[in-house]
Amino acid sequence: MRYRLSDLPSIWRRAPRRWGHVLHSLCSYMAMFPPALPRVFIEWLTDRGDVVYDPFSGRGTTILEASLSGRIAAGSDANPLAWILSAVKASPPTEAAVDERLRDLHASPGEVDVDDVPDEIRMLFNSRTLRQLVWLREQLRTESPVDRFLLGTLIGGLHANANVDGRPRGLTVAMPNTFAMSPGYVRGYIATHRLCPPKKDVLSFLMDRVRRFRLPLPSSAANQAWIHDIRSPIAWPRALARAKLIFTSPPYLGVMRYAKLNWIRHWLIRTDHREVDEGLFSSGSSQKYLSFIRAALAQCRPVLRDDGFLCLVLGDVRRGDTNIRLGELVAAGCVGETDLRLIGIVEDRLPVEHKVSRIWGSKKGRATKTDRILILAGPRARMPRRLPALNWAVC
Repeated sequence: MRYRLSDLPSIWRRAPRRWGHVLHSLCSYMAMFPPALPRVFIEWLTDRGDVVYDPFSGRGTTILEASLSGRIAAGSDANPLAWILSAVKASPPTEAAVDERLRDLHASPGEVDVDDVPDEIRMLFNSRTLRQLVWLREQLRTESPVDRFLLGTLIGGLHANANVDGRPRGLTVAMPNTFAMSPGYVRGYIATHRLCPPKKDVLSFLMDRVRRFRLPLPSSAANQAWIHDIRSPIAWPRALARAKLIFTSPPYLGVMRYAKLNWIRHWLIRTDHREVDEGLFSSGSSQKYLSFIRAALAQCRPVLRDDGFLCLVLGDVRRGDTNIRLGELVAAGCVGETDLRLIGIVEDRLPVEHKVSRIWGSKKGRATKTDRILILAGPRARMPRRLPALNWAVC
């Protein structure tokens, strides 16, 4: 190498803060990294036509960047909400197909009875808006790429903060768009401030949001996203070659319950957030966390090429006055059990004001202010001689 790994962050930091394809904004998501970060590693460590895989795909940031870069994109996640968002990025429908589906829905709009809707959901919506929303929820099928996109669009706009005039931008009373406050907190806030849910036509709302997104053509018909818990063997699709790059960010150490923070969105896609969280890994124990990462590496290794790379984005976690550097813990406690070699650990400091968790006030101390990217290489991998030169004026 003719460069230092410490030079890498200066490349993605040159990207404008809002850089990236508009489809990235389909839905915000906790612990999401900026699209410029995976783009740098994709351009640096792979060639066009290579497979890029993210086993903790979240909202599909790595998947979309891989596809936009001409790579074959693959991703999986144990959370069904993440799968929907990731599948949209892997295989977006055509705009013509979306327009046709919207015309069909608009031709027969409906409202249904909402007696079975939980009270914590009812308090969020205007009664007519809720009837329309439940009808639309019954029409959309996740096995259809078009319906997945419409559902993902609806998920992303379901709740949001208020406009400057105080009116909610989403379908619910105003709340953050990245996550939902607990039902009890929301109920008290509604009562204290005497909030009324906005009266909105759901189909019109959906059509307005759809117009914001320019749908790219997928890089390959082989692009795929699926539901999978990384603690079990990966059912690697037969159509895919092994990955040249695995780029991912595993769950942080005991920081959040992903499904609980998305309880309204999980209701929309007919999944119980409590059951989802029960199945997802979450632990505050460092030893349990390292065991989880060891299991993840063991499952990832068979689908990684011998000349491939595996990069883990791991955020530091604070406990009291102690800063736990997960990247270094994983490097010392997990990598040695594989045939991968550690190329290095890249430190990326993110300003606190850019963290989503800044809105938690005094509790934000648990949030990570520093990410460390572990770069692991297969036994036959050769490091590129140069760092990538990217034009951030182009998405």
